[in-house]
Formats: sequence, structure tokens, C-alpha cells
Amino acid sequence: MSHQTLRLPKEYWDKVKEELLKRGFWERMLPNSLWSLTDGENHALFYASGTLLLQGKKSKQLKDLILSLISFHEKIMVGCDESGKGDVFGPLVLCCAIIKPQYYKRVLELNYRDCKKMKDEEVIKKAKDFESFGEFLCKVVEPLDLNRLYQEEKNLNRILDRLYGELLKDLKERYPKAEFYIDAYSKRNPFGMEVIFEHKGEENIAVAVASVLARAKFLQWLWEKKLPKGSSLESLTLARRLYQEDKERAKSLLKTFFL
Repeated sequence: MSHQTLRLPKEYWDKVKEELLKRGFWERMLPNSLWSLTDGENHALFYASGTLLLQGKKSKQLKDLILSLISFHEKIMVGCDESGKGDVFGPLVLCCAIIKPQYYKRVLELNYRDCKKMKDEEVIKKAKDFESFGEFLCKVVEPLDLNRLYQEEKNLNRILDRLYGELLKDLKERYPKAEFYIDAYSKRNPFGMEVIFEHKGEENIAVAVASVLARAKFLQWLWEKKLPKGSSLESLTLARRLYQEDKERAKSLLKTFFL
């Protein structure tokens, strides 16, 4: 059975369902989906992640129909997210994805969502897909530099305030009329009213793309050095051993403030 996927903006969740019902689809009960519709031969399953899965011989036609219902986003969207904040090894990576109106629907077709809900291989593939046509700005803070910053700030969130501030300054000069979104990492918004700073920011498509870009760069860094991700007991044990063997080398591989 052929299938297609796309990311539905939240404001279209009900509209798409209503349109399919008008076209002869009816509801069926399926676990884990927000709603599921069928016309007997083709199926539409919608999930809380914002992913719409279309199955059946006419899945491509249905996808084109649904995309035709979605208006182009008039403004440039800039979404930012980071990766590596909670991992013992590796850098802190911040990325901002720039979604121009002409690429809005193309990004929806590629179905970007929270990278934590994707396998590593899919993260790498989707990052490469976006890099082939989209614009972005990333900052990779190597462990050595991050450890130095932490000695100054003693707080990762304040480090993020500084680093995102640098990225935003550059991006606002390039795109002064853009909409800016950052996945919230603390209770307060340090960037003012011009930046939408919300938890579960990946519900915004630009932030979702940024999360994928940041995670891909982080994973590639780890793979090149054959180091583990996460903060498991195994990762911490390895980190402590490396630190005991050679502190200076360890500072270039891991976040020593985790030890």
C-alpha cells in the first residue's frame, strides 16, 4: 500500500478533517491517532505530533489536495533549537532554520517534527534534505569552549541566553521583518516580545526543522569521535575514566561540569 506523510499546521487540523468528511470519508477508531478517516480504499491517520499519514492508491492525490488547502505563510519564519544540552559528551549545538514563504509547503511535505521522536538515521536524512534547499545558521560550541563558558556563568541556561542572543542579532539584521521562535529552555523569555519563546516549541515547523539540524550536527560530531550520546551510567563511567587518564583531553570531549 502506497503512503504519503506531511506535517499539518495546527490551524488546519480541523479544516483538513472536515474537508475529507465532505469528500466521502468516514471516521474509524484506531489507537494512538487523534483521528482516523477512510473512504474504504484510502486512509488518513492524524497524530498528536502533527503528522498526517495517507495510505492507499490515491495517497498522492490526497496529499496534493490537502496542500492546496494550506495557505503560504506570508512572513519568513525563523525557528531555533539546541542539542547536546543534556549529553555528557559532545558540543552544545544551536541552530536557527529560516523558512521563507516559497519553501513553507515543501517543508511541510518533508514532515519535520520533534527530533526526540525520530530515529538518528531519519534525523540525519531530514537534515540533509533541508540543507539541500533551505537556509540556516548554526553555532557549534565545542566542549573545551563550553567548559570555559560554564566556569564564567555556572548555568547552562544563561549560556544559552548569550549564544542565542548572538544568533538573533545576526538574523534580525538579515531578516528584520521575520517571525522569530525559540523552544523555551527556561521560565522567562530573555529576548523580549519580538521573539516567541514557548515550551514544546517544536509544534512550530521552523523550530522542528531547527531541532533536526542541531541534532544532526551533534550526532555527527559524536560519531566522528566514536563517543556515546546521552547521560547514562555507561556514559558517565567512561567520562570519569577519560578525565582521570587525561584531564586536558577530556575537556575537549565532554562537559566536565557533569562529573
